Amino acid sequence: MLEFNSLISEELALAPEHPLEQNLERSLPDIRVASPEEMRAIQRCDRIPGIVRRLIPFNATTVWEYWWCVPGRMLLPEDVEIIRCDRQRIETILAKLIWLLGGNCFGENSCLYGDAEPVYDWQQVLEFARCTGISTDAIDIDFLPTAIAQVNLSHPYDKLPVPIAEGKTPNYVVVEPGHWHIEFFPLQPIEGGFELVEQKPMCSCQIWTGKPFIKNLETGETTTRYDLGLATPLDITSHPWLSFGQEEAESRLPLGVGE
Repeated sequence: MLEFNSLISEELALAPEHPLEQNLERSLPDIRVASPEEMRAIQRCDRIPGIVRRLIPFNATTVWEYWWCVPGRMLLPEDVEIIRCDRQRIETILAKLIWLLGGNCFGENSCLYGDAEPVYDWQQVLEFARCTGISTDAIDIDFLPTAIAQVNLSHPYDKLPVPIAEGKTPNYVVVEPGHWHIEFFPLQPIEGGFELVEQKPMCSCQIWTGKPFIKNLETGETTTRYDLGLATPLDITSHPWLSFGQEEAESRLPLGVGE
């Protein structure tokens, strides 16, 4: 039986401290002007982490933290150790969400239209990932709030046009309820650390608060679609220079935890 006491407690919501916490503020060149080799050399020399503490909403009053990769940076051995050590906590939270709402797993050959049968066991999600052949070294998590838009489509399975072409009248309304998107990534060793392997087969799990669909404005016919991509991830980063230490958890979590 899944232990579901207090949903997400304050203790469970907090990510562990980084051993190089004092270096999180150190600056690096803009990734648009510096080469990856230059960035990595500075990181190795100054011991600048390649991960950042992010905040993921659970509901309107509760958020939880996790460490994720900063675009353009390598991962130091200390970064990877944090990700590995924090894995059980992250999976505990995701297991609760999967048990509560169900999760829809998608791979390269998955059908993204029509009703999909969710799974309610986190171990089934991991097994799905293993079957795709992807090493689940790192888990990326995004929360995407509800998005609603009107579009013009010639067929209910057409790719969404954004924005609507001039002279076209909307004939469908698109509804994408709030959901968590979980993506699995392998890590590969490089000089002085690791890097995220972003070029990989599709392997994800979506935890929905409702079914995503499009609805014909004239006929009222609805079609369930999991490929809409309408919403934008809610990106909240807990900046390290705002607070340090577990004893200042309240300032790290501006939204009330466990209330």
